[in-house]
Amino acid sequence: MSDTNATGTRRYHFEQIRARELARGASADEATRIATETVDTVMEKESEAKQTG
Repeated sequence: MSDTNATGTRRYHFEQIRARELARGASADEATRIATETVDTVMEKESEAKQTG
């Protein structure tokens, strides 16, 4: 096991975005596509927030 916080991982954010899209009514393929396109932006914004705050 590592010391990495599980909520800070790319996979965690991917799954959260994908689940949100599925709940919104997107197909599984569409939810995966949207999550793939969005996860890097979310991770970047989170990293910036940690650096400034």
